[in-house]
Amino acid sequence: MEKQLQQLENGLGKLKNKGSKFYFLTQDTEGNAMASVETNYRYVKHLIDAGYDAYVLYEKAEYKGVESWLGKNYSELPHSNIESGELKVGPQDFVIVPEIYGNTLEQLMNMPCTKIVLSQSHDYILDTLNPGFGWPNYGVTKCITTTEEQKKHIGSLFPTVQTEVISPAISDYFVPSEKPKKPLVAIHSRDQRITMKIIKMFYLQNPQFKWLTFRDMRGMSKEEFATVLGESCLSVWVDRISSFGTYPLESMRCGTPVVGVLPVMRAEWLTKENGIWSQDESTLVETIGNYMKNWLEDSLPENLYKSMENVCDPYTIDKERESVITYFERLITEKVTEFEASINKLKPAEENV
Repeated sequence: MEKQLQQLENGLGKLKNKGSKFYFLTQDTEGNAMASVETNYRYVKHLIDAGYDAYVLYEKAEYKGVESWLGKNYSELPHSNIESGELKVGPQDFVIVPEIYGNTLEQLMNMPCTKIVLSQSHDYILDTLNPGFGWPNYGVTKCITTTEEQKKHIGSLFPTVQTEVISPAISDYFVPSEKPKKPLVAIHSRDQRITMKIIKMFYLQNPQFKWLTFRDMRGMSKEEFATVLGESCLSVWVDRISSFGTYPLESMRCGTPVVGVLPVMRAEWLTKENGIWSQDESTLVETIGNYMKNWLEDSLPENLYKSMENVCDPYTIDKERESVITYFERLITEKVTEFEASINKLKPAEENV
C-alpha cells in the first residue's frame, strides 16, 4: 500500500508540474506526405510549445521520418519507438493511438496510462479489431476525431467512449498565387490507379485539351505542394472515405476551385456552393472538361469563388493549438482529481482528519 501511495503521489506531482508524457503513435509513411501524420506532428509541437513533454512514437526502431516533406521543424521533434522498449509509462501519462492501430491496442492494454484513440478516418476504425471487440475492451475511454459526423459514428459503435472533436488546421503555406493561374490541374486521390485512370480518360474524351497538364500531388514537400495548388486553375479530389478533407480546403485557400467526388461522410465545411461535386466518378471527367471550357471563356460562376473565400477561417493553426492544449489540460485536471481521491483513500484515517 505504501508503494502504491508513493507512486500516486509521484504521479500527482508530475501531473501538476507538466511532468506527464504524451506519446503519439504515428504511421511510418516512408517519406510520403500524409495529412493524418502531419496532424500527429502538429499535436506534438503544440504540446511542446506549451511546455509539455510530448513525443512522436513509432512502432519500429527504424523509420524514415518526415524531414523530406515537413521539414526540420517537425523532423527534429522528440521521437520514441516501441520496438526498442523506450515506451515506459505511468498512470500520469497519455498514449494517443490512430484508429488504424487497433492491433497495437492489445500491446498497450495493460500499460498503466490513459489511452486515447485519434480517429481521422472512419473507414479504418474496424479494420484491425477482432469481431465483437471494440476500443473499450483495450482500456480506451477517450477519443479525438475531426468532425461531428464522425463523432456520431464513433458513438454508435462505442457508446462508452468520450469523443471530442478537434478540427485539423490548414497550414499557412497555402496562399493564392500572385501570378495568373496556369493551365494546370492538380489531382489528388487515395489510390494512384484512380488518378491515372482519370487523366487518361480525360485526354481520350477531350483531345482538344491535350495541351492541359495534370499534376499528381503525391511525393511533394509541403512547400512544393502549396505552390502547385496556388498555380493550378483547378483542383480535382477523389477520396470517398475521407472524413474531413484537408486537400479541398487547402485548394480553396489557394483560390483554386475544386471538382470532386462527394465522400460517404461529409464534413461540416462541405456545401453544394463551395465546390463542383459529383456523386460518383462516372461523371467526373465530363465535369472537368466543362469546367475547363468555362475557365477558358472566363465564365465560371462568381458565387463559386465567393463561397470559397471564408471556408478555411475556422481551420487555423492557432485555433487548433488552442483546442489541443485546452483538451489535454482538461484531461490533466480530471486525472489530478482522480489521483487525489485515490490518495485520500489509501492514506491512514488520521491523516484525512
